[in-house]
Amino acid sequence: MNELQSAPVMNDTTIQESIATTQEFKAALLATRDWMGISPTQLQMLQAQCRAPDCTITATQIAEQLGLKSPAAARLEYAAFARAVADKLGYAPPRVGKRPVRWWSALSVGRAGSDDSGDGTVEWIMRPERVTALRAVTWA
Repeated sequence: MNELQSAPVMNDTTIQESIATTQEFKAALLATRDWMGISPTQLQMLQAQCRAPDCTITATQIAEQLGLKSPAAARLEYAAFARAVADKLGYAPPRVGKRPVRWWSALSVGRAGSDDSGDGTVEWIMRPERVTALRAVTWA
């Protein structure tokens, strides 16, 4: 299977189809930077997640590590950047019922069994292709 084909991404508790290759993520990250810029907070969020054990982090952890006022503030910042990357990838996140669009899914997968209730406790696991792309652009 080559990199352009969709392969399942496996973690200890989650399986998720790939949405982009490493090269596509790299191009989307750079295009997003050039299009709207990347704030210091957004870069720090990406770095914190990339450096976390198993590249897994919650909005609560991001808020604590970056000194943001709440997990909601971390979710909003993460979602804004994820939406911009999704636009560059041509990716539309799946919608579950009438719940808000999970833009974060452009950057991460959620740990299987965790509920995205908006309280900042869902574990975001960075997509492996994005880890490689972040390291390739030396943002990680």
